[in-house]
Amino acid sequence: MSNDMTKVLLTKRFSAQPQHLKTIRSEISNTLSAHGFNQDFQSDMVLAVDEACQNIIRHAYQFDDHGIIDLSLMLDHNELCIELIDFATTVDPDCCKPKECKDELTPGGLGTLIMNKVMDSVAYECPPPNGAGNKLVMRRKVEHSEG
Repeated sequence: MSNDMTKVLLTKRFSAQPQHLKTIRSEISNTLSAHGFNQDFQSDMVLAVDEACQNIIRHAYQFDDHGIIDLSLMLDHNELCIELIDFATTVDPDCCKPKECKDELTPGGLGTLIMNKVMDSVAYECPPPNGAGNKLVMRRKVEHSEG
């Protein structure tokens, strides 16, 4: 996603390790705050990225300390686009569907459920960019009061 109307808010490459997630959460929040987004919107975006990164670390890289994640936050007209690219083995997007919401919550699949609840769309780009394993693209419309 890049055209003349797209404004890049943040790009970051980081090691796919759980201890780096706190810094990433702070950078996303600070970036969105600097661009005038309200606290609820910031919290939703931080939550979605955190869940996605945890899934990449846990499932794509299987806690391999050498994994890399590329993060991009872009604003295109009235839509925030978040892209996460990893270099792990390509996953089958059908394996990454959110679990059905039932009365009793059980472990597993909640990250994708949360991501789909706070974002307007969550999708894997197929095929991913050359050299990448997976590219996750999450989008959410921006209300005028949000930024």
